[in-house]
Amino acid sequence: MSEITWILDPTTGGLIVEARSMERASARLGDLLGPGAEVGCARPRVLLPPPVTAGPDSANTPSLRIAGYYHDSLVEGPGRRSSVLVTGCTLGCQGCWVSALHPVEAGTLVPADRLAEALLDPAYERDGTSILGGEPFQQPEGLLGLVRALRERGCPHILCYSGYTYEALRRWASRQPTIGAILDEIEMLIEGPYVEALAAGAGPWTGSANQRVIDLQASRRAGSVIRWDGPIAECQR
Repeated sequence: MSEITWILDPTTGGLIVEARSMERASARLGDLLGPGAEVGCARPRVLLPPPVTAGPDSANTPSLRIAGYYHDSLVEGPGRRSSVLVTGCTLGCQGCWVSALHPVEAGTLVPADRLAEALLDPAYERDGTSILGGEPFQQPEGLLGLVRALRERGCPHILCYSGYTYEALRRWASRQPTIGAILDEIEMLIEGPYVEALAAGAGPWTGSANQRVIDLQASRRAGSVIRWDGPIAECQR
């Protein structure tokens, strides 16, 4: 029997249903809750536009090109997350849910400081921030700027998605130290390309069975890759 996961958000009142067959899940719901909307990886129902920046742009300010951001995510890392969708990706994974984010010229360039302020809006509760794409690591300077801006503002847990494997990112870091600095400053990495043929084996926060959820804090202590084995609902701080 295929598994159906129901997540009721007590803060927003929203119901999230995760199943290998959405047709089967919809049939189980029947007419109890009315029509639903299918949401794939990194496809929020409500996407807030890139924050407006005040003052003149500075070429020396770390910035990220993004499509938008959102709060109250329960499916992109442990606990409740504020998430941002970074644009630009050249990996071209077949069947990717977010192909609209692939063009490198898509989205809006936003200074990292301003984006961090928007993601940490005190009107919303959160256990951490998730950075998705697109491919965030294809904008390494802006990504590091955002990570540091979030940390300076007290963000307790930063998670980043990447279509590159952890090993590939570490090899890249040998040529571009910024990549290594990012990996050394965040708590969690969800990595690996999306493989459409393996989508049925996806985990709670991944899109396909090959992708790994890596606990970077534990990995740094151990000197080897340690997968996350903590609770789904909350962060280890």
